[in-house]
Amino acid sequence: MKRLLLLMFAATALLIGTTVPAQAQAQSDDWHQISGWSGLANKRTTGWFSYPVTEVYQAQGWGRVDWSGTTVEVHAGAYDLAKDGWCAVTEIRYKVNTGGGWSGWQYRSPAVDCTHDDDKQVISKYYRGNYPIKDLHFRVCLGWRDGATFECTDWR
Repeated sequence: MKRLLLLMFAATALLIGTTVPAQAQAQSDDWHQISGWSGLANKRTTGWFSYPVTEVYQAQGWGRVDWSGTTVEVHAGAYDLAKDGWCAVTEIRYKVNTGGGWSGWQYRSPAVDCTHDDDKQVISKYYRGNYPIKDLHFRVCLGWRDGATFECTDWR
């Protein structure tokens, strides 16, 4: 009986551990808040995109990245559309060079909306990278208040 309970506990822990990546909300000093755009030379916006893509929408989000070389600024929005107990999360992934070469994928959730307010979205602060940043992408997800995600659109 003990062996069965231990096996069930281990299987549950494995399932939970693979559902939400541990690094998704890891704290770092990759970014700092700024008061607004500083006028970097290039920009890309995603426009609104929704999750799920083909059914009744539960979450919407958008993202904007401005850059010059590897100097990068981001800004995002999230909009919770369903009274389902989940949050709308706009997530970013990117690679950073803190002096030892380029990292693997890093993840942050700059905008999280759990309100299901039909008239308001959550808009993030403006953030600028503290180190060289490259390969930044956005996606919109269902998730939790802390920004951890579990179902998402493709990266854009």
